[in-house]
Amino acid sequence: MNSQTNLKIALILITVIAVVSIGLKIKPILKNYDNFNPEKVYKVNYNYFFKSKDKSSTVVKTFIPTSNYRQRISSEKIKNDSTLLFAKKMADNRNVRGVWGTDSRKTYHTVNYEFIFEGKEITYTIPQQFNLVSDKYNKYLKPTSNIQSDHIQISELATRLGQNTQNDKEVIKNIFDHVAAIPSAPIITLTDALTAIEQNRASCNGKSRLFVAICRNLGYPARIKGGIIVENADKRTSHVWAEVLINQTWIPFDTLNNHYAHLPANYLEIYEGDEFLITHTPGIQFDYTYEINEVNHISFLKMNSNEIHKLSSISLWGIVESGILPKNALNLLLLLPLGGLLVAFLRNVVGVKTFGVFLPVLIAFSLLHTGYISGVLLFILLILLVGLISYPFDRIGLLYTPKLVISLTVMVGLMITATMIGIKYNITWLTTLTFFPTIILTIAAERFSRATVEDGYKMAIDKLFQTLIATTICFGVLSLSWLPSVLIIFPECILLIIASAMLLGRYIGIRWVEFYRFKPLFN
Repeated sequence: MNSQTNLKIALILITVIAVVSIGLKIKPILKNYDNFNPEKVYKVNYNYFFKSKDKSSTVVKTFIPTSNYRQRISSEKIKNDSTLLFAKKMADNRNVRGVWGTDSRKTYHTVNYEFIFEGKEITYTIPQQFNLVSDKYNKYLKPTSNIQSDHIQISELATRLGQNTQNDKEVIKNIFDHVAAIPSAPIITLTDALTAIEQNRASCNGKSRLFVAICRNLGYPARIKGGIIVENADKRTSHVWAEVLINQTWIPFDTLNNHYAHLPANYLEIYEGDEFLITHTPGIQFDYTYEINEVNHISFLKMNSNEIHKLSSISLWGIVESGILPKNALNLLLLLPLGGLLVAFLRNVVGVKTFGVFLPVLIAFSLLHTGYISGVLLFILLILLVGLISYPFDRIGLLYTPKLVISLTVMVGLMITATMIGIKYNITWLTTLTFFPTIILTIAAERFSRATVEDGYKMAIDKLFQTLIATTICFGVLSLSWLPSVLIIFPECILLIIASAMLLGRYIGIRWVEFYRFKPLFN
C-alpha cells in the first residue's frame, strides 16, 4: 500500500467515526432545541426567616419574577412549613406577588422560594425624535411623593439639561450623563429625587428616581424597574433602574452602573414601579438572603445536566460540571485547533502571510476580552511603541535581545499604568488590559519587532496587515457564542478538524492571491 492509499483510508476512517458518533446525538439534540438562547443561567433562592406575631396573623409579601422577551423563569419550587399558607396575587395588574401568611403565634418560620433564571443581554438604538404618546401613559408623567417631577429644583435642572439640544435623543443623553455623574454611595435608606440633588450623592434608588423625575418633567413617560443583579454569591441587596417609553418601547437606563439603553444578561427583572421588593407585618423579627448560583448550560438546549450526561459518554460536559478545568480555559482549548485550521487555510490556499499559525488565533482571543475596535487599536499602538522605544537603543548600538527585553518591559509597565488610570478614573476601555490579552499582544509586538530586523520595515508592515486580516476572520468565527457549546457536546469535531487538516496538507494548487498577482500572465 502506498502513502496516498494509507492517507485515504485514514481520512475515511476518521470521518466515519466522527460522523457516526455525531449522528447518534443529533436526534435528541434537535428534539430539545431551544431558540431562546440565554447567555446566563442562575438558580435563585429567596430565603426568608421570621418569627410570627403574638397577637395577630403574620404576612410576608415579595414580588415574583415572570418571563418576558429577554428573561425566562422556570423550575419554580416552594418550601415552607405546614403552618404557612402561600398564594400568588396580581398587584396593580403589573406585578406578581408571592404572599405567605400564618395564624400561628410566636413561632419561627423559614421560607424558600427557588427558580431558574435565564437571561439575555439587550441593547437598544435610540431614535433622534420620539413619537407622541397616548393618554394611557399619563400616569408615568405624574409626580409622586418620592419622584417630585413638579418641584422647582427639578424643573430648573430639567430646563438646563434640555437647553441647546437638537432632538429628543440629545435630551435623554444629557439627563443620563448628569445623573450618572452624581457620586455613588451605598445608601440603604430610601432616597427621593430631591434628596439626590441636595446631597449630590445617591445609590441606585436615588439616581433612578431623579432620572425618572427629570424625564417626566420634560414630558417623557418614565418609570422605575426593580430586580436583582444575579451573580455567584449570597446577597441581601436588590437593584433598581429606570425605563423611558420611547416609540411604544420601554428602554432601560441604569445610571448607577452606566448602562445606557442597555441591560446586561444578569439583570433579573422582578417588578415595575416605585415599590419595595419585600414587605411584611410590622414589628416582627425578620431576616432574609438571596442565594444565587450560576448554572452551567448549553445555550441552545432545553436539557438539564443529567440529561446532557445521558446524551453520550463521548462528551466534555463532565469536565464543565466538575469544575476541574474552567469553562473559559476549555473553550480556548477547543477553539484553538479550529482557529489554527482557519489560519492554515488562509496561508496554504488563500496565500495570506501571517506571524505564525496560532498567533492570529491567540490575538483573536485577546480581542474577545478587549473588544474588537479597542483591541486592534491597542495592538497597533503597542507595535508603534515597540518601534519608538527601540529607536534610541538602536542609536547606542545595543544588541537585539537585550534591546527587546528593555522595550517590552517598558511597554508592559505602560500597560499596567494605563490599567491603573482606567480603574481610578473609570475609563472602561483601559481596564480591559487583563493579563491574558496583555501577554498575547506583547508576544505579537515582539514578533513584529523581530520581523523588522530580519525582513525590513516594509515587509514587516505588510505581514502585520495580513496578520490583522487573518485575526479579523478568526475573531468573527470564534465570537460565535454557540460554537464552544457545540464543541463541548460534539468533541468528535476534533477528528473532523484533523481530517480537514490532512486534506489541506495535500493541497498543491495555486494560492488565490496568486490569481491576482499573475493575472497578466494568465491572460
